Amino acid sequence: MKLALVLSGGGAKGAFHLGMLHFFEEENIKIEAYSGTSIGSIIACSHASGVSAKEQFKIFKSKEIKKALKFNYFKRGLLKIDHNNKIINELLPVEKLEDLSQKVYINAYDIIGKRMHYFSQGNIIDLCMASSALIPIFKPISYKKMQLIDGGFIDNLAAKPFFNKNFSVFSSNVFPKSENKKSLYLNPVKYLRKKIFRHVSKNMITAIENSDYYFTSLKLNKYKILSFKDIEPCYALGYKEAQNQLKKFLKDYRDK
Repeated sequence: MKLALVLSGGGAKGAFHLGMLHFFEEENIKIEAYSGTSIGSIIACSHASGVSAKEQFKIFKSKEIKKALKFNYFKRGLLKIDHNNKIINELLPVEKLEDLSQKVYINAYDIIGKRMHYFSQGNIIDLCMASSALIPIFKPISYKKMQLIDGGFIDNLAAKPFFNKNFSVFSSNVFPKSENKKSLYLNPVKYLRKKIFRHVSKNMITAIENSDYYFTSLKLNKYKILSFKDIEPCYALGYKEAQNQLKKFLKDYRDK
C-alpha cells in the first residue's frame, strides 16, 4: 500500500500538519507522495527533503524565520523570501521538486490563463511562494509567463493528483467547518467572484470523499492563520488527531 499525504493551506494553523507528521515518524509510517497548498506545500517539500516535523516546528518558532520571511503590510501585500538566509536553506534544502526523493505536488492558480496547476517540477521556493500568494494580502507571483496565486482559493485540499491512482490518501485540513478564504481578514469577496467560493466547497467535498483518512479538529477554529503565537497547541492537536484515528490503520499497516 502506497500512502499519499495531502496538506491544506492555512498559515500558522499548518502546525497541525507538523504534529500529525510527528506521529507518523514515531510510528515509522512511510509517505510515498505529497500534495500541498500554501503552508502545506512548504511543509510537504521540507518533509520530502528529509527535514523532520520537529525540526520544521523548531524553525517556524525561531526568530530567524521572521527575518527570512519579509512581510511588508504597507506595500500592497508583499511577501519576500530571502533565498540566501541560512534558515530557509535548512527548511527547504532541495532546490527543485524533481530532485526530491518522493513525488511532491504544489498547486497554484494562474490568473492569466485562468487555470489551476499542480506542479511536480520546478523551483521549490518560487512555487511555494506562488502557492502562498493569498490575494489581496500578497501579490501574484510571476513564474514562467504565469501570474500565480494561492491555489487554496480554488482547491485548498489538493487531493486531485492522487485520484484514480494506487494510493491510500491521507488528507489533513486545518479548516474543519468548511471555512474558506472568503472569511479571511481583508474580505477577498471584493476581489473574487462568488462562484469561486462555490467551486472551493465543491473541490473540498470531492477531496474528502476521495480520502481514506481525513484529519482535522474543530478546535482549530479558535486559532488565526496569520498568528504564530498558537502554533504549539495546533501542533499538539495534529499529533492527538493522528494518534486517535490511526489505531486500526497501524494494526493493518504492520500486518502487511
